[in-house]
Amino acid sequence: MTTTDTQAKSPQKKGLVARLLGYMIENKPDLLFGVIRNTRPNLVMPSNGPVFITRFNDVQEALNLPDIFNVTYGPMIDPCVGPFMLGRDCTTINQRDKGIMKSLMQREDLPLIRQKVAYLVNEAVERQIQNQKIEVVNTVSRWVPLKLTGEYFGFPGPDMESMFRWSLATQLDMFHNLDNDPVIHQNNIDAGHEMKAYLRTLIPERREALLKNPEMDDILSRLLKSHFPEAIHFDDERIMANIMGTLVGGVETTSQAVVQILDQLFQRPKVLEQAIAAAKTDDNHLLYQYCWEALRFNPINPFVVRRCVRDYKIASGTLRSATIKAGSLVFVSTRSAMRDGQQIPAASQFCIDRPAYHYLHMGHGMHTCLGDQLSRVQIPEIVKRILKLPNVRPVSMMDFKGGPFPESYSIEFDSIN
Repeated sequence: MTTTDTQAKSPQKKGLVARLLGYMIENKPDLLFGVIRNTRPNLVMPSNGPVFITRFNDVQEALNLPDIFNVTYGPMIDPCVGPFMLGRDCTTINQRDKGIMKSLMQREDLPLIRQKVAYLVNEAVERQIQNQKIEVVNTVSRWVPLKLTGEYFGFPGPDMESMFRWSLATQLDMFHNLDNDPVIHQNNIDAGHEMKAYLRTLIPERREALLKNPEMDDILSRLLKSHFPEAIHFDDERIMANIMGTLVGGVETTSQAVVQILDQLFQRPKVLEQAIAAAKTDDNHLLYQYCWEALRFNPINPFVVRRCVRDYKIASGTLRSATIKAGSLVFVSTRSAMRDGQQIPAASQFCIDRPAYHYLHMGHGMHTCLGDQLSRVQIPEIVKRILKLPNVRPVSMMDFKGGPFPESYSIEFDSIN
């Protein structure tokens, strides 16, 4: 579940400069961010244009100031799931809901999660093993986190087709609809109505099932077995919103991370050989290091989007300081930060011994992904099963089909005797 609180593929395309920026972000992001980072690290575009923050320290500074740099997702999230932590800064909703969910998503669950993911990904692969070819996106990298949403979070959905559709519709509008396409927005709202209708049936059924079998254990069951006093205002509507959020944030980002990790590994034969060795020996920590470093070269988003709510000088006291005016749209580039050679040693090289804080895949600060620990298990576990296939290799490049996520990515492998 990799819900970095992200993001958009490109800024609003208004005018020649904006169209050029959009093209560069989609096609040559590292070149663009490298130029900005090494010339005007905190670039304030003219005529009330967006602001780009690109240096590692400045990205962390901005993300540590949610009272100044607000998230922008509320208008897209609220009509779907209702008021939600990801669309709120420095509020009771954020503090309370995230606190409750984190208390129930326990670190002690991680071995069980690894076991569940290993079983699910093996099931997905084994169904196709005789073909010696797998289309990863729709049969593995999306399918596994969707199934895990049912098995671990207790939100199986009426069928997989509905879960696929809800996941994609919510992600596209909440984090990738900067042009405010009304059709994309309506699809998100419709998905929310359908999810709520399903959960309004599921929750009473689950309560009844818990009376007969109180040992049932998934996140929804844990929520329903908990007793929240009226004073904290955490009722069934809040339970529904947070359970819906596990689907919204846990599938598309996970799938994208898996595919882009594989793509980066396949581009580096020596690194690939070492990662395969780690996979075959079930060295989970070492494989995690390979995965997170591979993802640094093509992370799932170029930036996170914020709105500056009052004038603020970023990087104050340095030559790169810049005043960001209230109302400015701010693109805080976590991608650029992870390539900042002034903070990240050997930033252009593949190194697996970097400290964990150099990686911003799960975001930073208040809106660090709720499922960050789960993602650190689930993503490498999916990659591991793929790398264990004999002489595994890509058949074609990732195909985004004009959208923000990989929609197809095929691999092939030798016969298993």
